[in-house]
Amino acid sequence: MVDWLRFGADMEDLATQTLRTGKRVTGLLRPTVIQPYRGFVVDGIANVRARVMEEPVFDAEPGGLRIDATLAANLLRWIVLDIAGLDVEVTVGGNTVTATSNADGFVIAKVPVSDMEPGWHQVQFTATDRGEEVTAQGRVVLPDPTARIGVITDIDDTILATGMTEGLKALQRTLLRDAYGRKPIAGTPSLYRGLARGTDSSLPESTVFYVSSGPWNLYDMLAQFLGVRGFPRGPIFLTDWRPGAPPSDENQKLSVLHKRARIRRILDAYPDLKFVLIGDNGERDPEVYQEFLDSDPDRIKVALIRDLTPDGETAVPYNADGTLDTSGLVTVSDSIQMAEVAHELGLIDSLTVEEVMTEIDARV
Repeated sequence: MVDWLRFGADMEDLATQTLRTGKRVTGLLRPTVIQPYRGFVVDGIANVRARVMEEPVFDAEPGGLRIDATLAANLLRWIVLDIAGLDVEVTVGGNTVTATSNADGFVIAKVPVSDMEPGWHQVQFTATDRGEEVTAQGRVVLPDPTARIGVITDIDDTILATGMTEGLKALQRTLLRDAYGRKPIAGTPSLYRGLARGTDSSLPESTVFYVSSGPWNLYDMLAQFLGVRGFPRGPIFLTDWRPGAPPSDENQKLSVLHKRARIRRILDAYPDLKFVLIGDNGERDPEVYQEFLDSDPDRIKVALIRDLTPDGETAVPYNADGTLDTSGLVTVSDSIQMAEVAHELGLIDSLTVEEVMTEIDARV
């Protein structure tokens, strides 16, 4: 029996190699660039990731692109030519390792940084291609173990309005809007800033981890969207969408396996932190988050689920003694209700609740 997924992957690899060779021979290959992804530090090791590719023909412009340029940019994100086999020096905190870009152009490096202080740190990427030096700068974060919490959040329809269940409308939003045209879920920028800030100014800010089943092709747009809309800076974990990469468990979607694995990695990496999980019920977040509530009840402060059901009514669960019941999923209807729950749990201050309300009022 023909393995069509494997066959598709082989054909993609062959087409990529042929195109790359043809462009090199004809001199049409544009300059090589390195796209850094935000990394994280665990047990004295900086986990660094980047992608080596032909210089994209699309550029994000301050203030946004025209609709025709936006459509072209979003389509071209899917046909970027990856550069394989390039040696890249990765330097963090004065320590350097060399990693080679794989068949999909990804550079994955582990750099020893045993004496690194908590916070954000610069990553330097350096390579030579066709006699030209290629450089880029990225960042890695070491969450402070004295922070009150960490936050793990979904992206699509949790903080970024995509309408994944709306078919054509979701496709339109994806193709016809850039980072400046994409809208956050009302109230989420203020809420997330409040979660990062917490209620005690003497404690360090909490780190926000953005975990999505979206593809790495959209990384630059998502990172820019988060910055433009004022979300806290944090590592973004996406997936490599390509033919021939089915899930290892046929009964599970690749997106579920990806999200489950990433959350487990984060929990294991920072055992001193408790976490807030935030998602929505448009896809499989409730299923995945409930698993962690069951397996790691002492690590999950609360799992908040935004209800995407039209006109859905939600009731926040309470125990007999009047306290919030966080042993199961806490489903909320909007950012105001989510902020009220977070405030009741002592995760944000009353000013944040007011900021969320003000932000939503300004959108009406």
